Amino acid sequence: MIRSMLGRGALALCLTLLAGGVCTAKDVGQVISFKAGVTAQRDGQAVALDMKSPVGDRDTLTTDATGRAQILFDDDTTVSLGSNTSLSLETVVAEGANPAFKVRMGQGIARFITGKIVEKNPDGFSVVTPDATVGIRGTIFAVRVGNGTTTVFVTNTTKQVFVNGVLVPTGFKITLPQGAPTPMTPADHNLVSGSVAANSPASGATAQLAPPSTVVGNPVTPTTLAQTPIVAQALGEGFRQTGNANVSGSLTNEVYTGSFSFLVNLTSGNVSNGVMQSGNSDTPMAMTGGRGSISGSSLNVSGFTADDYSGSMSGTAARNTSGLSVSGGYKITNNSDGQLRESGSFSGKQR
Repeated sequence: MIRSMLGRGALALCLTLLAGGVCTAKDVGQVISFKAGVTAQRDGQAVALDMKSPVGDRDTLTTDATGRAQILFDDDTTVSLGSNTSLSLETVVAEGANPAFKVRMGQGIARFITGKIVEKNPDGFSVVTPDATVGIRGTIFAVRVGNGTTTVFVTNTTKQVFVNGVLVPTGFKITLPQGAPTPMTPADHNLVSGSVAANSPASGATAQLAPPSTVVGNPVTPTTLAQTPIVAQALGEGFRQTGNANVSGSLTNEVYTGSFSFLVNLTSGNVSNGVMQSGNSDTPMAMTGGRGSISGSSLNVSGFTADDYSGSMSGTAARNTSGLSVSGGYKITNNSDGQLRESGSFSGKQR
């Protein structure tokens, strides 16, 4: 693990000099992979970074059109920066009773693998963008900022990821300022992995930044999911059965917990008799009339209505030994003004 060189005496000197504005930020990590074109704005100056360069708390890290980098922090958090990316380290404290990792992204794309800070302080890790605040409690995810939007891709998680209060399951993405969780596509996975490739001067050849299983140090490597969203898989013979299945489950975001149910024809995959019950206690709302289909592993149900509101659900479906399981994202829209009223994730199974 990377250790700070500030001992007690140096820290006392730093505190003494801070009033005079001459104390530099504490080192909190180092570059472990890069492609030329990476700088740190530090004490009003641009410092070029290369292999094993230290990274300081309050640094603003930037990459140009060709620059990319992977940073290993003291707590084993790993951040991979794509090209044309700006990331400000606002608070990085690995030790003490309340460790914290707060960064702000101005533009570009970055992948995060959380470390020990999340283990010690689940609420202490956040990424802020112009459109979103991402709260992380143990995960591997990526953030892309540009063209007036922020997209968060959750590639793996052991706990929970909230984006502006919306729970995003593993294998899903959400685009802000308005949007609901939707399944990641192969193109999304390629975008995330391809945008954070780098190369080391030692080899001189382009290489993929270390994946979760090979990252230097001891990052959190998910083994089980607190919530178990369904990954894309073909249902195959499962939908050649006959009869109907009743599927029900929960609607979840950071504020509300509601419910849903619908019937699935196991021969055709058609979905009917859908009901969504919002968890908003101030204005409880049961929407009916949901209909749609399951095709392959893709689930789409819409047409839920009540008063001036409509709802829809999209995600994935799969069969296992217990029957049919579904998960994905939902949204409820006010038809009178077209505004998104509520969004979040859903999960359920055959009853």
